[in-house]
Amino acid sequence: MIKKTRETAIKTLEFDPHDLACEELRHVYRNKNSSKLIVLFSGLVAAGMLAWDIGIIYAGTWYAWLLVAHAWHWWLGRLDFLSANVSIELARINRHVTAAAIAGLGWGALSFSLPFVSRPSKAAILIIMLIGVIMALPRLVVFLPIFFAFAAGVYVPLLLATPFLDFETLHMAMVMLIAVGATMWASASEVRKILIDVLLKQVLSEQASWEDKLTGIGNRRSFDVNFANYWAQACRSKVPLSLMMVDVDFFKKFNDSYGHQAGDECLRQVALALDGCARRAGDSVTRYGGEEFAVVLFHTSLNEAQNISQNMLNAVRKLNIRHEQSTHETVTISMGITTILPSPHDDMQKLIVEADKCLYRAKENGRNRAEWQILDNLNVS
Repeated sequence: MIKKTRETAIKTLEFDPHDLACEELRHVYRNKNSSKLIVLFSGLVAAGMLAWDIGIIYAGTWYAWLLVAHAWHWWLGRLDFLSANVSIELARINRHVTAAAIAGLGWGALSFSLPFVSRPSKAAILIIMLIGVIMALPRLVVFLPIFFAFAAGVYVPLLLATPFLDFETLHMAMVMLIAVGATMWASASEVRKILIDVLLKQVLSEQASWEDKLTGIGNRRSFDVNFANYWAQACRSKVPLSLMMVDVDFFKKFNDSYGHQAGDECLRQVALALDGCARRAGDSVTRYGGEEFAVVLFHTSLNEAQNISQNMLNAVRKLNIRHEQSTHETVTISMGITTILPSPHDDMQKLIVEADKCLYRAKENGRNRAEWQILDNLNVS
């Protein structure tokens, strides 16, 4: 089921499975406050029993180790959970797995105290270890490598301690490892399936909301995010950024003459033509609203933007969509282009205003053309 859902997502929305893995990893660190309380409270109870049976120094050392191990695990997760990056490198994912194993080892270290504590304490310690894993299950199981690493950290020390346990304690430990382990595996599989389905729906819904349903390219939300990201990158890298505002000429007359279905099909074809001319990694073509489109070109000089705009003008003309109410008798576009070497002090919203001015100048000068300007700065009123 999960595999089939993944394949469907990848085929329909070209969703990168690594992006889903990163979402799974971030899910591990969501809503972890209750787990923190469990670690603090259950660990304190276990430390109290160790102090009673073995000594305060041993109990304090173990409790400190438990808190440090979990603190590192949560701290590492917080860095990536709050990160604005969409992708998390494989090396960092391996660090999360290692941190989970060390966090599990915080509980697993309790096993080495079993030969030295009283019989009631042995039963209580085994129950506390079980609680530690069960409470971590809903968060960790969505990313199986982390869950297995955590569980191994808990249970491997218990297995190593079994030769030193009396028969009754060994019996309890075996019941815990086999019966409870089998139950947890079945529960883990079900919980993981549910969580993955929820995550997929959430992630795919977010991705779909960035797409314009009519044209299949990015929508206004996509433009806002891409424009802000490319602006920030251009400021850091000190490279030029170009913006194009594109409008379909006499589109209202086209709709009135040929109907809204023909108008929708016209917008779809124009969107594909524009998108086909901007295929570089730093290019972004989105529907800005109505019959207007926006094109963001990262690390693109004015001359390069002019060449791309000419290709777009030609591509739309080659569609040869009949438009008798247009002075050009076919569907055409007008374009306004602005280019700037941005700085953090500039106002990026004013770049849109200046591009719109160029667009209106193109319309005033006969349409089916592009007008442009290069800007020194936008830090003006």
